[in-house]
Amino acid sequence: MRPLIHKASVKLTSPDRTKNISLGDPLTLRLQKDGKISVIRASPPKLPFGIGMSRESILGHLGDQATELLKHAVAQEARLRVRIVEIEPAYLRVSGDARVFISVWGDPTNVQTNGS
Repeated sequence: MRPLIHKASVKLTSPDRTKNISLGDPLTLRLQKDGKISVIRASPPKLPFGIGMSRESILGHLGDQATELLKHAVAQEARLRVRIVEIEPAYLRVSGDARVFISVWGDPTNVQTNGS
C-alpha cells in the first residue's frame, strides 16, 4: 500500500460528528448514488465486552478533487486504508466549525488519473 492522499478535508454532515473520534480511527469510503464519496465511521457496540452490533454513521463526504481521484477505486471496492490524521475542534477555529482530515492508502493502480 502507498499513500494515495496524504491529507484530505472531510466536509462534515453536522458539527457534532466530531464527538468521540480520535486520530488514527479507521474509516470506510462509500460511493453514493449522487457521485459523492461518503466517509463512514463504525461506532463500537455500546454494551460491555463487545456485545451487540457496531453502528455505522456518515461522518461527511470528500471534496471534488479527492472524489475524482478515488471514485474508480471506491466503485471497484478496492482495499483502502482510511484513517483520521488531523482534527481541528470548533473552539480553535475562527469560523466556529470543526474540521477533520483523513489520509487514504491503497494500490496506486486503482486510482483514476487525468490521463486515463
